Amino acid sequence: MPKIKDIPKIDRPRERFLKKGADALSKSDLLAILLGSGIKGKNVRQLSESIIKKFGKNFLNITVDDLLEISGIGQAKALQIASAISLVKRFYDENKTNEIVIKNSQDVLSLTYDLRDKKKEHLVCLYLNARNTLLKKEIVSIGLLDKALLHPREIFYPATELNAASVILVHNHPSGDSSPSEKDNQIIEKIVQAGEIMGIPVIDFIIVSINGNYSFFEKLKGQNKNFDYIADGLQGTLFNLLEIEKSPYEVTIKKIEKPYFHFSKTKSNTFQLQNRRYLGNKHKLLGFIEDIVLEKCNGVKSFCDIFAGTGVVGERFNKPEINVISNDILFSNYACLKAFLGTSANIDTISEKIKLLNNIQATEDNYFSKHFGNTYFSTENARKIGAIREEIENIAETEEEKNTLICSLLYAVDKVANTVGHYDAFRKDLDMIQSVKLLTPDIDYSNNATNKIYKEDANILIRKISCDVLYIDPPYNSRQYSDAYHLLENLAEWKKPEVVGVAKKMDRSHIKSSYCLKNATQAFEDLIRNANCKHILLSYNNTGDSKGGRSNARIADNNILRILKNKGEVEIFERDYKAFTAGKSNGDG
Repeated sequence: MPKIKDIPKIDRPRERFLKKGADALSKSDLLAILLGSGIKGKNVRQLSESIIKKFGKNFLNITVDDLLEISGIGQAKALQIASAISLVKRFYDENKTNEIVIKNSQDVLSLTYDLRDKKKEHLVCLYLNARNTLLKKEIVSIGLLDKALLHPREIFYPATELNAASVILVHNHPSGDSSPSEKDNQIIEKIVQAGEIMGIPVIDFIIVSINGNYSFFEKLKGQNKNFDYIADGLQGTLFNLLEIEKSPYEVTIKKIEKPYFHFSKTKSNTFQLQNRRYLGNKHKLLGFIEDIVLEKCNGVKSFCDIFAGTGVVGERFNKPEINVISNDILFSNYACLKAFLGTSANIDTISEKIKLLNNIQATEDNYFSKHFGNTYFSTENARKIGAIREEIENIAETEEEKNTLICSLLYAVDKVANTVGHYDAFRKDLDMIQSVKLLTPDIDYSNNATNKIYKEDANILIRKISCDVLYIDPPYNSRQYSDAYHLLENLAEWKKPEVVGVAKKMDRSHIKSSYCLKNATQAFEDLIRNANCKHILLSYNNTGDSKGGRSNARIADNNILRILKNKGEVEIFERDYKAFTAGKSNGDG
């Protein structure tokens, strides 16, 4: 048996590896280098050949025990071979794991998370193979999309070089609004058509921002909850979805000129739900709203006012045959909704307790007077308001009583507030000399048994409820109701938080509305998409482009129509109406 040193150097495994590389060696030669030396009766080359022959294709599954069965192989050599095999297998498995398969928009977002913080617009393209495995992620352009993206070839030339089967586009909006612009819609239509012609379909176009994201694929899928790009073995594409989308519902417009009269007969020493100054109060539009429901929504059995505010719209439909769902995110509104539309309290008991509260003599400062006296209210009124609120905690025996007494206090406070109808600021001249006085609410409980009252984010609540008519009256501009009514919210909750600034506002981050922010369009689209109802009635006052930026409408008319048309047929009913703004107002708003 020749020893390895007797073999000419040019034929020895190590020398051949150094001179010609690994590809020039056989499997047994490579194993011989790993073994290093032979055993009694076999040189290293013969030993490696016998091992390869014995295990063949099962070599990568070889164990230490398997190797120890070979005569002459000790534990040291067995561990050496097994360790080398395990090392190779581990690297191989990791390489397979690093294959990135794009199943849905969430996979795309995880790959492009850094885009949402970019200060400039970027267009990134993900090139995929037929199994939706990522071939390459490439920045196509930086800068304004309408200027940078000159031709589809900038997207599809790399796709042909990579032999890609499909592409996904990701675009960031540094503004923070992830809603697609008109230019986005034009560009995606152009790119989708080009991809279809070239046989490299566009699967998705995703817009990302610091406030959220928007997937054209998911938007076009609509109510379908399966948003995977490949479903039932079929690859989804934007071209196919757009073909389905090309038959939108129609839009008709009607101008209503009919006069509506609203007589409010209030009993002595009582108050009604509409007797409150409130931004966007719909009391004077109730006849207009009711006429539309009666004409277009037959057999209404449930009515949801999901941005209720004062609750006057829900109260209008609070009838024996209709179950009312009323919701508002502010506790100050929720308490009044519970009082007027919720389960009943004993009005005689309420009246007696209101007399007790009105007789309170407050001569010392308290939390309320220290922060809001001599600004929003006279010092005398502020002391009494704080003392009354504290006493409510002591005398209210049930939640119904507590909500009703709080509601009575809020309405009384609003009558003597040194403001123009909201609490973003107070008037410089403190000329309110009327004393605060609580009144008994004028409530008809006869229809309240089946009503449901909520204090939730509308976009969360919409996923839990169903109704015949969904009435939507969202905030129109950037003015947060939590800012305008922070003082009433503070008084209603009575947690006595720290307040800051001249206006003495508490932390309101938990009650901010998305409909006042840059992502308002996205929030509205989410609400409509998840609405489980027969009819949607939307009130939306387009305040247009006013000189004060805060008054500009957050959701453009064209986006409202686009979103509603994707849900069903749209009819527009128009009526001239002077809304209650930050200026002078009466108590019937």
